[in-house]
Amino acid sequence: MKRENEPRLFGIFGYPLSHTLSPAMQEAAFSRLGLKAFYLAFEFNPSEFTRALRGLGHFLLDGFNVTVPYKEKVIPFLDRLSPEAKAVGAVNTVYREGRKWVGTNTDIYGFLTALRRAGFNPKNKKVLMLGAGGAARAAVYGLASQGASEIRIANRRPERARKTARDFQIFFPKAAFTILPLSDERLKNSLKEMDLVVNATSVGLAPGDPVLVSKGLIPKATRRKRILFFDLIYSRRTSFLKAARSRGHKTLGGLTMLLYQGANALELWTGRKAPVDVMRRTLIQSLKAEGNSIGTEKFKKWTRR
Repeated sequence: MKRENEPRLFGIFGYPLSHTLSPAMQEAAFSRLGLKAFYLAFEFNPSEFTRALRGLGHFLLDGFNVTVPYKEKVIPFLDRLSPEAKAVGAVNTVYREGRKWVGTNTDIYGFLTALRRAGFNPKNKKVLMLGAGGAARAAVYGLASQGASEIRIANRRPERARKTARDFQIFFPKAAFTILPLSDERLKNSLKEMDLVVNATSVGLAPGDPVLVSKGLIPKATRRKRILFFDLIYSRRTSFLKAARSRGHKTLGGLTMLLYQGANALELWTGRKAPVDVMRRTLIQSLKAEGNSIGTEKFKKWTRR
């Protein structure tokens, strides 16, 4: 194990990574803790990622994050999974345990903390999940573990959505899981009944991406019924959130989830309490430096409590 005065190296694997704010956030945290540590972005295409992970036993890294599209693909290269990561079937954080590499999933904690900070309790709520990849599976696990009564999963590949439902029905037999096709009519009918709608796909990450849920499908909010629309994308206000807000509903971007999953990861790597205030300020500063301050006031309010 390295002593605190020795340099430590962490990083994130994904493709693409041009949008990531994790390096700035984590290095600010290391600095506040007085750690000589660095956090790098490793943008590898799928073939490069596989070649790199084959040499995992020789990595100089002390820990790393994994993001799209490798949260499931990293698993065969690890020595052990935490119970949560094993249940979810996706890993976003890897840490050392002696000479072993352990995969866990701090997205669950980040997702649930973001909901709690926004004042949303999943217990007995109906949820529509858009997507069935690693991030969606972490969100579904978190929601079901907190007592969501019904989770409907819509995905471009229905077989993947069905697998997600089957996997979690075993762990959470009291929750109702339903598969929906990504058709306008079925989505429109479901949206009327939902308490929470989550975009766990990457649609909206790029400016030219198609509209995931058009404004015309979303019912108008009323005094008695306002849905929370949560987009896990944090780098921009997506058309998904814009459409929901235009209809009077509550919206939540992915920045709060990013903050708390990152804080949880740092604590696993270092054994130190994460300086959340420093990490939050760094995220806001990084967005402003990019000319993007959308949603930061709400983010500051929710993460200061």
